[in-house]
Amino acid sequence: MTPADPLAHLGLRDPARFLAAYRAAFGSIHGAFTIDAALLFFMYGGLLAEADVRGATCEIGVHQGLSAIAVAALRGEGALFYGIDTFGAPRDIEASGGMSGDDRAFRANMSRFYADTSFVRVIAADSRTVAPSRVEGCSFFHVDGGHSADETKSDLALAAEATVEGGLVALDDYFNPSFPGVSEGAVRFLAERRGALVPLAVGHNKVIFQRAPPTGDLNARVAERYARLPHTRAVFDGAEVLVFGSAVAPHVDLDRSTPARLVTRDVTLRAEIRPRVRLLEAAPGAVVDLPLRMWNRSDIPFAWSDAPFGLSYQLYRADESVERYENARLWFFPPLDPGVDREMVVPVVAPERPGDYVVAVDVVWEGICWLRERGSAVPRVPLRVE
Repeated sequence: MTPADPLAHLGLRDPARFLAAYRAAFGSIHGAFTIDAALLFFMYGGLLAEADVRGATCEIGVHQGLSAIAVAALRGEGALFYGIDTFGAPRDIEASGGMSGDDRAFRANMSRFYADTSFVRVIAADSRTVAPSRVEGCSFFHVDGGHSADETKSDLALAAEATVEGGLVALDDYFNPSFPGVSEGAVRFLAERRGALVPLAVGHNKVIFQRAPPTGDLNARVAERYARLPHTRAVFDGAEVLVFGSAVAPHVDLDRSTPARLVTRDVTLRAEIRPRVRLLEAAPGAVVDLPLRMWNRSDIPFAWSDAPFGLSYQLYRADESVERYENARLWFFPPLDPGVDREMVVPVVAPERPGDYVVAVDVVWEGICWLRERGSAVPRVPLRVE
């Protein structure tokens, strides 16, 4: 017996290539959204559906549909997608920093990916005037509307009321310094509605909350299913959250993945580092330059992000015990792409005590790993302090 297609109810034009085609659309559909944010939505939304939490989906601030295409793919069988947008009213332009919606472009872009868009319900209104009963039964709700404190607080209240227990609410721009009203409004909501929304994840300009009471430990399932995806942990509003500070897309096989289940892949992490000198000499406590040439032999760039890559070193004594493990980083500005090389100079701070030491040079993926932990070779340069 052939198992049922878990995507059949979505009505996708090309289910097998949906994610690859969607990624390509980021060059032709305007919107402040990223493929990495979409993959976070699919990661959490897919696992939530496996826990039998399925329903409608909703987005406040659909603009031209770039993120709505992803949010609509998280709806349950027979469920609707609600798109709330003022579509160009002056107050929307002012509140959203100039990004007004376009109803015709939105519908056209949805039709690029969905053969039948009868599941789409457009609500052309200020979200503050929308009653929860108009968008109830949501298992995923994306808040990306007006960015003032009052609008954010109101939108989160709507999302909390319209989302089913255990459902997910994603908030845009909470950590964006250009829109402090978003964090202000969210803090006010979280303080007044303590426990209504529990934060789960932070990454790619989104915070993902879960409507209380939660359905199982979703973060534990994410960490188990997607162990290959680099992440760190933090505490936000009293809850432990997973922080996805670096790109997700390089670790996902888009040709084999679906909105219901991502397929991860191994990513090679290697740096080839060639010191230009064989011996360093320095006075106690002095700084001596270590010139080197390095190549990025990885599958991904060495770049700045919330989990940046940096060049650094460890100091060892002659008996191989550690003298100083943590040292300054040289961040990769601009990024060092795969296969590209660069001349760099590492300023090494000599120990205060005279003696013979060793400088071990390595690349650190901050908060994730040192590349030697992934099999990368580490050159060692003797340091004589006298």
